[in-house]
Order: sequence, then C-alpha cells, then structure tokens
Amino acid sequence: MTFKYRMLTAASALCLSCLPVWAEEAEETFIITASPLAGTQAETAAAVTVVTRDEIIKEGAATLGELLDGLPGVHQSSFAAGASRPIIRGLDNTRVRIQENGVATGDVSVLSEDHGVAIDPLAAQRVEIVRGPAVLRYGSEAIGGIVNILNDRIPTSAPEGGFAAETFVIGSSVDGGVQAGGLVDAGGENFAIHADAFWRDAGDHDTPRGTQERTWTEQVGASVGGSLLSDNGHIGAAVSHFVSEYGIPAGEGEIYIDMQQTRLQVSGGVDGLAGPITELRFSGGLTDYTHDEIDLGTGDVGSTFDNDEGEVRAEVLHARFGPFTGAFGVQARARDLSASGEGGELLAPSNTRMVGAYLFEQIDVNPFTILEFAGRVEHVEHEGTAFRPVLPNGMEFNASRDFMPISGSAAAVFNLGHDVSFSATAQIVQRAPDVLELFAKGPHEATETFEIGNPDLSLETARGLEVMLERTQGPIRFELAGYTTWFDDFIFKAFTGVACGEEFDTCGIEDELTQIRYDQDGVTFTGFEASAVWDVLPIGPDGMITLDAMADHVRAELDSGGNVPRIPPFRYGGGITYENSVLTLGANFLHVGEQDDLAPFESPTDAYTTVSARAIYRFDMPNTDTPFELGLVASNLLDEEARNHTSFKKDDVLLPGRNIRIFVRAQF
Repeated sequence: MTFKYRMLTAASALCLSCLPVWAEEAEETFIITASPLAGTQAETAAAVTVVTRDEIIKEGAATLGELLDGLPGVHQSSFAAGASRPIIRGLDNTRVRIQENGVATGDVSVLSEDHGVAIDPLAAQRVEIVRGPAVLRYGSEAIGGIVNILNDRIPTSAPEGGFAAETFVIGSSVDGGVQAGGLVDAGGENFAIHADAFWRDAGDHDTPRGTQERTWTEQVGASVGGSLLSDNGHIGAAVSHFVSEYGIPAGEGEIYIDMQQTRLQVSGGVDGLAGPITELRFSGGLTDYTHDEIDLGTGDVGSTFDNDEGEVRAEVLHARFGPFTGAFGVQARARDLSASGEGGELLAPSNTRMVGAYLFEQIDVNPFTILEFAGRVEHVEHEGTAFRPVLPNGMEFNASRDFMPISGSAAAVFNLGHDVSFSATAQIVQRAPDVLELFAKGPHEATETFEIGNPDLSLETARGLEVMLERTQGPIRFELAGYTTWFDDFIFKAFTGVACGEEFDTCGIEDELTQIRYDQDGVTFTGFEASAVWDVLPIGPDGMITLDAMADHVRAELDSGGNVPRIPPFRYGGGITYENSVLTLGANFLHVGEQDDLAPFESPTDAYTTVSARAIYRFDMPNTDTPFELGLVASNLLDEEARNHTSFKKDDVLLPGRNIRIFVRAQF
C-alpha cells in the first residue's frame, strides 16, 4: 500500500467532519494524566485517549494490551493470553510506562513480552493513554507514552447517599471464558472505604485453524482501601493482591507462568490553600512481586523472578506568579530485581535507584492561546552483572552505571473557535538504559532468544515535533495528529543471524535459540493518527445514529539503513452505532494492512480485516431502582485468520477467531 493511499484513507476518515449535523454537544472529559493542571482534552497539547468503565466491561479484556488495541496509535504485543502490553506509536516495554493512579505497577513486564502486567483491566474505572513523550512528570521510561489506570481503591470522596456498588458477569465463546467481579464504595462526611474483587478463568482460544494450545489464563484479584476526608483534601491507603496463571504458546516444552503481587499504595492531598502554594499532593507504592515459569508436564520451576520496588512522588501547585501557573515535584524509585534458575542465566540480581525533579508551567496568553513548558532532570543508577561476548565462553563482571537524563518540552495550544483547537509541541527527552539492556547475558526460553546486553550503552535521546488538530465537543469530534521523532542512540534488539543453545559457547553450533544483541543507532519515527465521530441523525426523544472512523500509521527507519523490527502496519476502520437511554446497537470493522517494511531476519505479515457487532440493553429490575445492563458483543465475526506483526509469536500463534461475548452488569 502506497503512502499516498494511506494518507487518502486517513483524510477519508476525517471527511466525516465535513458533513452537516443535527445533534447535541458531547460532554467533555477532564484529563488528569497529561498535566498537573487538570483540564479538558482541548486544553492540553498532549494526544490523549480515554477508555471509560462502560467500555472496559464491554470489552472484557484479560490484559491492558488487548483492551487498548485498536485505539489510535495503540497496538498490543499479544505474546500470551495473560501477557500483552500496549505498544504506543511503535514503542513498547521500557519506553511505555504503565501505572496505577500515577504510581508504577512494580512488575517485570518491561523485561520481556512473556511477563504480564500485574493489574487487570477489570480493576480500572477508566484508563488514560497519553501518546508521545510530552509527559515529563513520570520519568524517562515514559519516552513513548503512558498508560494510567485510574480507580477508586484510595477514595477521594464518599459516594452520594453513602453507598454504591457494582457487580458483573462476562462469558466468552472463543475460549469458554468466564469473568466475574464487583466493587463496593461506602462512607460519610469524614471517611470513605472501597473494596473490589474479580475472577477470570479462560481456556485455550479457538482460531480458524483450530485450537491454539497454551493460550489459557486464570486470574484473581482483590483490594481494600480507605481514606480520611476533609473539606479540601484526603489521606488514604489501599492494599491489593493479584494472582495470574497463564500458558506460554508455542516454543519448546509446555511452560506456564504463575505470578503473584501484593501492593500497598498511599496518597493524599490538600487544595484551596492561601499563599504561594495552592495545592499539595503525594502518592507512593510498595510492591512485592514474584513469578515462576513452570513446566506443565513435570511441575518443575525453570525460572523465578522476584521484584521488590518502591516509588514515591510529591507535587506542589503554586499560585500565579506573573504570567505563570504551574507545578513542581520530586519523584524517587528503588527496585531490587533478582532471578534464579534459567532466569538467573539471563539476568543476575540487579538494583536500580532513581531520583528526579520536574517543573511544569503554563501561560494563559489570552482566551485563545495557552503556552506550556516542562522540564525534568533525574539521576539513575544501575548495579548488576555485565557480560561481554568474548570467545570462547564470554566474560562476566560486576558493573555499575550512572546516568543523568535531562528533558524538556514546549507546546502551544490555540483555540480556533467552533470548539476546534490546534496544538504544536517540541520536546527533547532522554532515557537511561534499563538493566536488561545493559546486563542481559543468556537464554530466554519464553521468547526463544539468547540475549546479550551491552554494558556500554549511552543515554537514548529523542527530539520530537508534533502537531494536532482536534475538536472534542459538539456533534462532530475529530483528532488528527502528525509527528516525527528523531532518536539518537536508540536502543534496540538486533538479530545477529546466529543461533545458540543454552550456553554462549554453543552459539553458531546449536540452533535452539535466536541470538540478539542490544545495540544503538539513530532512528527516525514518523507517523499520524486520525479519528472522527459524527452524530449524524437524532431519532426519537433521546436516540442518535453515530458514525466513526480511524486510521494510523508509523514508520521507523535506522539512520544506518533498514527498518526497526516489529513495527505495526498501517490500519484503518470505522463503524456505525445507534444509541438511546435503553438500547445500543452497533457494528464496526478494522483493516490491518500487510507489513513488508522489515528488519533483517523478520518475515512479512499478511493483511486482515475483522468485523465486530454489539447490542446492549439497559433496564431496571421490577419494583426496584437498580439499573441493569445486558450486553452481547461479537468480535471477528468473519472468523478471519489474523497474525499480529508486533508479536514475537506471530509466526506460530493466530489471534482468536470468532467470539461471542455476553455480559450482565448491575449498579446499586
């Protein structure tokens, strides 16, 4: 598919905004992730997408990657049913930060695609996705974007009437899956409490070619928390526990992962203060994480990963000083990571310490123009065991590396009238290498690779420009974003073309594992995202027919020639929905193009198109005021054979075939 055709398709998606409309304006959503100064999406220069609680229940996804896949600029790694991280604009792992209420999840999913994120989508009230590196509040690991899971596990207010609850059950045909859960909120004038729990059990999923073995998953989680409340603030804490077991498809042997995490989170804040400081906020978390990689036949534990991690953040909002309104904050993080068994052959025990400080300032130039400035400096220290690939057996040695990433951004948001805004952002963002990139030294069975780190890696620097035109209110809403990011010393997994066994001295002799080495090169990422929604025709007192469309594309090329591996292909899609206060009916399609812009030793991936439909009925039980929802959601209706180019398993594992999902949800 030519670039000209791709741009034409994106323009067609946005052409919905050229048509006449008759409808009421859509309600604005406040974004709390993109800026310390919470505001509407139209008031921030960052590209933000919000997934609501209704959409989370409707999707019934087992992983964040599965939930967010198909949103503009967002794909999934789809390594296993219990392990699929979001990929944002072609970037993943250590460049995409996943956090709960602003604090890192504390798992080891950044180390490998087979490691799941230790929080379930069903625990979220909503999810905010910030695409691109414009957010400097959260550290250099957010160089590609942020996924922030927001929930009420630490309440900031009591529910209206003192009590609220929700319960749901979801079933799916493609894997015989069942999910169930619920939550309770209660409180009064000076206190609030929250509790939630969920359970999931799903078997191997079906594909057009039959059952895909070892794609089962079992998960359970629960949390309890509470807060003391005042007229202008809160202080609270929550404890949660998450357990996940899931199969690893394809590869040698029959492996599954048994993951457990216990997490303590705290937060507090006070606003409405007089003087130079108007608001104080703090948050933090401690996590105790472990997972075993187990042989299904023998029960033997092949690898164990343990991660003890803590993070704290304090943020201060200041009163207007001249033309400036803004915030400054500090953040600290400590991680002690160890692996044993075969995992110890990949990565020896390591520890990471990070301290950072950041500043965000905004100038309201006039009612039509907002300027944003942000800066961050941090110190990162890694200690571990490094490896040099010298013949015949390689050389291991103790190593310590220190880095000081410095980042900055500037943006302007212009209100063009008629609810349309235009923004432009420029940024320079630096990222320190992570421990696996520095210290990897051996076999990784789940990904079937023999990984060799590079202890001499330097800071990764991204220089980016992005422009965005959007309308977030009214009967026509749209967003068109275009970006280019130039990376200096981009860190990537380079396939060497050599095969290895379990030890370095077998490389070039045995062929069990594919050797990769972490390397650096200049890279240019260029892409666009387009989406549009048109409330086309009102029907009856509260009904509306809505059309929507989207398209996205990203290219990533090495300065030395060739392509970055596992870059998502071009996509476009659209749909139609009818909705009123009682009924929702809709259908949509998504076309994923062929990917033939390949890195060395990559194989092409065929295009595919999926068609989905949904019907949701809302009603009150007789003689009660309890609202219920009954939903039927069908995905991949044509049972299309589909492979995900961004997955390490794409040549061996097909995505799920036709699926019929039914859910029942009650709110009290």
